[in-house]
Amino acid sequence: MPRPTVLSALAAVLLIACDSGSPVGPAAESQAIAFRPASTAVPNPSFLPFAFSVDNCVETVDVSGTFHEVSQLFIGPGGREHFKFHINAKGTGVGRTTGARYQWNDRLFDISNVLPTGSGTFTLNDRTRLIGQGSAVNMVLATQIQVTVNAKGIATVDRFRAVAVCG
Repeated sequence: MPRPTVLSALAAVLLIACDSGSPVGPAAESQAIAFRPASTAVPNPSFLPFAFSVDNCVETVDVSGTFHEVSQLFIGPGGREHFKFHINAKGTGVGRTTGARYQWNDRLFDISNVLPTGSGTFTLNDRTRLIGQGSAVNMVLATQIQVTVNAKGIATVDRFRAVAVCG
């Protein structure tokens, strides 16, 4: 079952992809990416709580903890946008069946590049580790998603890879 972080990020990517923007013609597409030094970085000074259940290789684990997010937006010549979104999450979990204890570490990194025509690419990388304490089983889940949207608003999934490793 996909984790909430992956589903939320994919939904955000697809919602952004649906916004086709205002076409400005092929000249804007041929401009080199040269971002202005004036950019917006929005670090969240607080750590926000999370709590959910996740299935590992043995049992369902109830995890909770805090996450911290940082986002940056660069706007280049002709309105080209480059958006970075990063989350670090740390927490603990308890197995429902065995009562085993776990450490939760999650890193999500999203990059979006959007042209004024509305076309663009959206890339998500997520690496989650559920580290068993004592003899509890470890799990690593790595997810990569890349979506391309053309100027007509049609999205194609260029890459979808999800790998879970238990041990």
